[in-house]
Amino acid sequence: MRIGWSSKLINVALLIGLLVQLALKVESQESAVTSALPHSAHQSSEEQSANRLPAVHLDGTYFVHDGKRFLPVGAHWVPAKTAMEWPTEWDPKDIDADFAKMHELGYSIVRFDMLWAWFEPRPDDYNPTAFQQLDYLVSLAHKYKIYLHPSLFIGGEVGEAFWDVPWRLGRNPQSNPDMLRLESNLAAEFGKHYANETAIIAWDLTDEPPFWIVDNQTTDSIAINWTHLIVDGIRKYDKLHPIVVGTSGQEIDHGPFRADDIAPFVDFFSVHPFTLYAPELFPDPLLSGRGTYGAAFEIALSHGAGRPVMIHEMGASTAQFSPERVAAYDRAQMYSGIGAGAIGVDLWCYTDASPEQFRKAPYLRTPQETGWGMTTWDRQDKPLAREFKKFAAVTRQLDLSGVAPAPADIGIIIPDEWAKPHGDFSHFGLSGPASIPYVSTNDGDAIPGGTQRTEGDAAANEWLMGSALTSFILARQASLKADFPREYDDWTGRPMIFLPSPITSTGDVFLAHVHSDFYEKAEKYVGGGGFLYASVASDGAIPEMSSLFGARLVDRITSSEVTLKFVAPFGDFKPGDTLHYTVPSASTKSWGALLEVTSGKIVAVDQDNHPALVTNTVGSGKTLLCAYPIEHYLANVPSVFDKPENTHRIYAAFRDWARIRPLFSSDQPAVEISALRGDHRGYAILVNHSSEVQNINVLSSLPLHSIREIDPTGAKSIPLAHSRWQMQIDPYNAAVVEWQQ
Repeated sequence: MRIGWSSKLINVALLIGLLVQLALKVESQESAVTSALPHSAHQSSEEQSANRLPAVHLDGTYFVHDGKRFLPVGAHWVPAKTAMEWPTEWDPKDIDADFAKMHELGYSIVRFDMLWAWFEPRPDDYNPTAFQQLDYLVSLAHKYKIYLHPSLFIGGEVGEAFWDVPWRLGRNPQSNPDMLRLESNLAAEFGKHYANETAIIAWDLTDEPPFWIVDNQTTDSIAINWTHLIVDGIRKYDKLHPIVVGTSGQEIDHGPFRADDIAPFVDFFSVHPFTLYAPELFPDPLLSGRGTYGAAFEIALSHGAGRPVMIHEMGASTAQFSPERVAAYDRAQMYSGIGAGAIGVDLWCYTDASPEQFRKAPYLRTPQETGWGMTTWDRQDKPLAREFKKFAAVTRQLDLSGVAPAPADIGIIIPDEWAKPHGDFSHFGLSGPASIPYVSTNDGDAIPGGTQRTEGDAAANEWLMGSALTSFILARQASLKADFPREYDDWTGRPMIFLPSPITSTGDVFLAHVHSDFYEKAEKYVGGGGFLYASVASDGAIPEMSSLFGARLVDRITSSEVTLKFVAPFGDFKPGDTLHYTVPSASTKSWGALLEVTSGKIVAVDQDNHPALVTNTVGSGKTLLCAYPIEHYLANVPSVFDKPENTHRIYAAFRDWARIRPLFSSDQPAVEISALRGDHRGYAILVNHSSEVQNINVLSSLPLHSIREIDPTGAKSIPLAHSRWQMQIDPYNAAVVEWQQ
């Protein structure tokens, strides 16, 4: 088509006009950013230096600034009025007001999203306005003393939304070579700009990978390679800031970004314990005895991969649950989490969405996302804000110097097949070149470029995680601390090792059970003075079982109901006492095992008078064997820990028989007690996981000299008599007690 000269001149004029408008818009944004800089930006260099946040590093246990350990606490920031469009609808005065409100609430950290497309609108072409906006946030961080925790390469955030880059063109950002190059380059650009910026506490590589738009394509190897490349990009210039990947549910779902896969590259792990989105593990109301253990469980599970753990996102929406219940839910989990060793708490999220956001995606399509804030959209405190202020005031008073989470009493073994990346044959016992290659029906795809097979993994993982969570809670109810060492780690230093079914099972889905040679190591452990508990189902298989447990497997027991009746004293059980269970499925993973007792002693029988609980002595150690997968049973009963339930008494009886004395114990199983221990001092953190007021008696195995309760207003002495004290804890509330020897 031919165009006349006049038309061409008109088109040129229009183009020039558009370019001028674009330049004016960019200049206007840059001017808005510059003019919005707080007074500190115009101070002398000496004044700015005096007002700057000190640099932060990790010492392997906690964050440190100015030579002192601290717990950063805060929430994720998504502005109420502009939501995820805040970079393009830039309102510096409103942002300043948000930071002022966060400061009032006691924040020392804020996590937020760095939208990839805004920073890199075209491949390898970076937006200077985006960096100027980040500089403005840095200035606010110094002004309000709130550390920034930027989350890079955002994919999914807020509801069902995926925040894409316009030039992705269907490529997988976590495996495509061109996308990987661009991401590592942008990571290096962030590192170059902010290598020495003390207002940044840590880099978060992304929020909740795998990217939602391609998550069914991500393998273990893809997750490992992506993390490695992006970390290397940052580390090209930035040696200061710790690095994390903001993962959600990757451990409990056995996802490719689970802690064991990314541990070699990151400095700490994160958990997003949204129990309401995991009903297969938490078949309970939001506020429940099992649900409020979600954070502590995920922290312990992740920490088993060898890095400290931070709570990154947690909470619930007041569009679905009452504000008071959301506040109680978060309160219990925050305290339980720091008792489990959390190095910080960052909730989801700072504010509710404004009503204007209800009319547009993603809030239009996800009503539950509108009410997650601790404040309303117009910065009014919700009940969670009031509880958070108290929590922040308490954590500010903690002196964490020389303090660390107390060692575990119980190690719940995590099978190597679950922890290792897919395709790792290093523990297969094969050595040297093989003329006849070993090929597994489960791992036959584990060659470069092969498709990762996952048949049956989801069901096996749910089975394993359900029992592990149940065992974790039962241990806490028995005043014992449990952690999750991996099968090939050195777990022998723990006084007790627990193997709840399916860890003792067998079958083609290997990730749920330990290897055959584990039991040889277990027998040496027990013979040397260790204490081993195991429960089995009808699919159990334990080599040389009789020498370890004093009993052997004979056959399966099919039943729909199980009753354990004690026939000998055991702990506080007396002959004739019973425990009752409903079998969740007519399957080998739920049925029990018929035992033939050899050297062991029967302490309880089942409904048909078959051996159900068998004790045995091996060398200087002891074992306890349960013929039924009782942890699996409890995992499948909704609200089981909100009803009268006494299975923890089995754990407590084994504890007493083994003469294990917890650092702190309670006479009320609903109250969890964790310890942060230093040299002749530390903290006991007590959390009531029930809906009832608990009047408790606490006993310590330490020779305590004095104790004080830390509350938001300061420290108050508590009467102490022979390392015992009494206190009252309200429903789903907590207490922090400082102790001195």
